[in-house]
Amino acid sequence: MCNDYDNELMPAGMVSSSDPTADRLYAAACAFAAAGKTNAAISKLKEIVTDHALSPIAPQARLMLGDMYCRDEDYRQAFKEYDKVIAHYHSSPCYEQALNRELELAMKAVKGEMKGQMLWGLWEVGMESSVVEEWLQNIVKNAPYNDMAATALSMLARYQLEVCRDPERARASYAQLAERYPDSSLAPAAQLMTAQLWSQQHTRGNNALVNLQKAQEAYEEFLLRYPNDRRAGEARRRVAEMRALLVDQELEVGRYYLERARSYSAAMQCFRSVIAQKSVNPTAAKEAAELYRKAAALAEKGKATH
Repeated sequence: MCNDYDNELMPAGMVSSSDPTADRLYAAACAFAAAGKTNAAISKLKEIVTDHALSPIAPQARLMLGDMYCRDEDYRQAFKEYDKVIAHYHSSPCYEQALNRELELAMKAVKGEMKGQMLWGLWEVGMESSVVEEWLQNIVKNAPYNDMAATALSMLARYQLEVCRDPERARASYAQLAERYPDSSLAPAAQLMTAQLWSQQHTRGNNALVNLQKAQEAYEEFLLRYPNDRRAGEARRRVAEMRALLVDQELEVGRYYLERARSYSAAMQCFRSVIAQKSVNPTAAKEAAELYRKAAALAEKGKATH
């Protein structure tokens, strides 16, 4: 295991040139780790990162400390140790390794492969969703210009959708991925998921019309960014569907003005707009024409009585 840490010294000037005491402690930690004595290895590594934080071996020691906690199945502490590598050793090769280890931990947690015992030890449970989300968000924060950030955002969005059952937060995460990392191979699918999740909310309450418009815009944005994508045909079909649904919504608004509010001029205005969009939704346009005549007749009747 310890071979992974050889020859990964910090750049000159950022740490002390040598620290024989830290080197001896690190060698002892490696020996303990090889012998399966995890707690003893952790003790030596803690001594290095506490008392010899500027030694050349400190980044490897901190990284190995995270690995030892992983071996001991203390995944939360392991993630914290990797975070400290990222925070304090930007110029070390250990920085990238720590990021990769964080992503590996997060992937295991997302898949439900990471179990921890309840305090009373009667059964094992998966990692709490709040912890999993925090880990993934940490990776995005730590690697904002790295492909790893797009991967973490994609995992986060899917986790929020499938495990947390929170489509609104999932949609926000997919939108963030598509916006921040448009050149990522994950971006086209993220843009489509953003549109799909908006469209799935078009039946919800007073925001139905807004949600439909957002869905249409998201599909159009996909076609603008990725016109040659294999899913472009489906996106065009969905844009047409969203436009037709928007016309349906306008027809229903007109019906409301006609039948409930009895505001015939407002109803006629809505119906005229629907009729003008006959090419988008011919069925709605036909119905709007009939309702327009009815609204016009009632408006004339109202004038006559006054």
